[in-house]
Amino acid sequence: MTRKIISIDGYANIRHAIRLMLENEISGLPVLDQLGDVCGMLTEGDLLARCEIGCLSQSCAEVAKVDGALLNYIKSKAWRVADVMTPNIIAVTPDTPIAIVAKLMASHRIKRVLVLDNGELVGLISRRDLLRAIAYVPPDTIAPGDEALKLAVTTRLKTELGLTNDQVQVAVHNAQVCTTGNIDSELQRQAIRVLVERIGGTRGYVDELHLAPQIA
Repeated sequence: MTRKIISIDGYANIRHAIRLMLENEISGLPVLDQLGDVCGMLTEGDLLARCEIGCLSQSCAEVAKVDGALLNYIKSKAWRVADVMTPNIIAVTPDTPIAIVAKLMASHRIKRVLVLDNGELVGLISRRDLLRAIAYVPPDTIAPGDEALKLAVTTRLKTELGLTNDQVQVAVHNAQVCTTGNIDSELQRQAIRVLVERIGGTRGYVDELHLAPQIA
C-alpha cells in the first residue's frame, strides 16, 4: 500500500483540491473532518459534473422541485470539498488480504481503498498497487523431473477444471507437456493451455486435443 497519503480538509476549496491532484498526479484525495477523521473521498469522478465545464443543464424550475437536481446543483457549483466529495468510503484494515481488496474494488467499481488502523488513516491501496503485487508474484514451481510435472498438470486439471485422466491425458518429455483427449469447446482448450503455462519448469506445450463433435 501507499503510506504517504495526500489528504485534504473538508472545508478546503475545490480549486485547491484539483491543484493537489494535478501536481501530485493522483486521481483521488481522502477528505478529513475537523477532528482529523476520514469523512469521504474526493475523486476525479466527483468533479466531472462541474458547472465550469458546462455540465449543469437543469432549468431553475427543475432544480427547485427535484432532489436529484438539487444534489447535482450542489456538486456542480459548491466551492467546499465536503459538498462535492463521496461520503461513503470503502476502507480495510492493514491485515486485510489483497484478494479481498481486489474484490472490493471490482464490486464497488472504485480505483482505491483506504486503509484504517483503529479509525486512523495509515495508507491507501490503489489499482496500481494491485498491479505491482501481480507483477512480483513468482510463478508456480514444483519439484524437478517429468513425473513431478505430469502429476502437477493432471492434478490441477482435475481440481481446477474438473477434467479427469479419462478425458484429458498428459505426457511429459524433457519438461515439454503434451495433452491428448477430447474437449468440449475451444474455450476449454484455451483454459488447459493457461493452466499448463502457469506451472513453472515447463519447456513448451503441445496441444493434441480434439474437439468433440457437437450433437444437434
